[in-house]
Amino acid sequence: MSGNDSNRIFYNAVPLDVFQSLTKQGGFDECIDLELIEKHIATSGRIMEVGAGYGRCVDFLLKNKQESQILAVEQSPQLSKVLLEKYKNQPKVQVINADIKTLDVPDKMDVVLWLFSGMLDFGKEEQPVVMKRLRSFLKENGKLFIDIPQLAELTVAKYTSAQDIVMETPYGNITTFLPSFNDMETYASQAGFSLVSVIHYNTSTEKKRSIYMLEV
Repeated sequence: MSGNDSNRIFYNAVPLDVFQSLTKQGGFDECIDLELIEKHIATSGRIMEVGAGYGRCVDFLLKNKQESQILAVEQSPQLSKVLLEKYKNQPKVQVINADIKTLDVPDKMDVVLWLFSGMLDFGKEEQPVVMKRLRSFLKENGKLFIDIPQLAELTVAKYTSAQDIVMETPYGNITTFLPSFNDMETYASQAGFSLVSVIHYNTSTEKKRSIYMLEV
């Protein structure tokens, strides 16, 4: 079983209010990550969010980018139902319940967002493979934004090595791999991206994070 597949136990079991509380605990409820990259996606016509959860990013995009078409991709059946109900009367939002490893989309995107540590749900061998898939979804000059914790940033999770992390919860354990800057550079090059910039920042609860902006 791959890292991504084993973590599904958690995402398919965790109650919505607990998932939202984790967002608040991480300092993402005020969308500081999206505010930091907003200027880079100002003219984007089509935006995909990978791991849309309960709609945190979609709500921000609807409020601040009213002309964009939004594709919200979520693998959890439970969270997908939340999204489908929430945006059933919103024509600018399309919700897809799918695994990004097998997802196909008919139209190329201007921007792909992979935020809130979504990349960490995939193992070291999976991460470069998924990045290549995301590259295939983008138009020429399209951008991919990836948000991850800074290496060695202490969290509620346990480090089993410098980059391997386990978070134990009542709803199942989450096993993750935290890539280094050199890993991200390698992944980007292999996938055909240029690493444009890295934004280091603190969330509202003082968690140290990095947003990587990659361009086709």
